[in-house]
Amino acid sequence: MRRRELLLAGAAAVLARPAAAAAATLAHDGDVIEPLIAREEAARFVYRGAVPRGAHDLAEHAREHAAALRTQLQALGRYAPPLSAGDLDPLARRFEEASTAQARLDAAVALEADLVTTYRAAVEQLTQPGILQTAATILAGHAQQHAILARLAGQDPFGG
Repeated sequence: MRRRELLLAGAAAVLARPAAAAAATLAHDGDVIEPLIAREEAARFVYRGAVPRGAHDLAEHAREHAAALRTQLQALGRYAPPLSAGDLDPLARRFEEASTAQARLDAAVALEADLVTTYRAAVEQLTQPGILQTAATILAGHAQQHAILARLAGQDPFGG
């Protein structure tokens, strides 16, 4: 190999390393947001027509959140499979199975509290500014929904 070929090969290796690192970071961010989409779709599924009295349209908020996250995921060249009724997470299922208005309200408080915790963990893991901003905005929305629902349930939204 000639010196020029060695220099070109070395330069290509140096340039490929950041590209590979960027691709790994994007894949990681996709892995973080894909389960969030499933959680939002589960919330949308169970909240439809069963929103606790005095709360916002939680199903619509969940639909908007899932759509925003799907847009971010699609920008990464990935797609999340649609949710089926059998894919509900335990807290969404608890809401779905609640038999009284109070049980639904308590389940909604628990679901929103868990979504706040889940999004907080996701925000700490995300690296891409646009994806991070989307997740942080959704986190704030769930914190607001949790506070409203907790007040409706006669609870301190901040647990104190």
